[in-house]
Amino acid sequence: KQWYQRRVAITAGRDGVSEGQFENTVMEELGGIQDACTELRADYKPRISVVVCTKRHKQRFVVKKGGKVDNMEPGTVVDTGVVSPNYMNFYLNSQQAIQGTNVPCHYYVLYDDNKLSIDMWQMLSFYLCHTYARCSRSVSYPAPVYYAHLACASARARMLSRYDWQEMITPEDRPSEQEIEQVTRPDKFNMFFI
Repeated sequence: KQWYQRRVAITAGRDGVSEGQFENTVMEELGGIQDACTELRADYKPRISVVVCTKRHKQRFVVKKGGKVDNMEPGTVVDTGVVSPNYMNFYLNSQQAIQGTNVPCHYYVLYDDNKLSIDMWQMLSFYLCHTYARCSRSVSYPAPVYYAHLACASARARMLSRYDWQEMITPEDRPSEQEIEQVTRPDKFNMFFI
């Protein structure tokens, strides 16, 4: 069997998306993934899920222990009371606080062809927080999101090293999409470090 016949589920994780951008994000991400799958093979239609995780919120959760207030334990989930009624969403504290109060990650499941329950999403998210290669402990949000940040930072560094963006005043001065793709695609390099 070909590899694309065995892969039947894709989960796309995003960060840095505000609630007002959810609809556009789902349409762009989902459309891009579906187009990429069709390019591989016309009849390749895996189940796709799109999840947004964000830490830019004001929610903090603590536990009272014997009259003292303490951080909640790693793996603690809050999925009632303070969550949005409009989306399947939850807060997950996946790491131990080194200093101060933990900031749990807020997960929104925006699109789910895989039909996972909220409990399965919580477990999957927590397990992915333990797979980050640069840290021997769990991290605050899933490793694939961290890796996406690294890939974007690497692409940005390559773009800045190749073009003098300060000198580009008009749109005609800017590089074409093909030029940008040649510089930013990690598969164009012999090695890509995480």
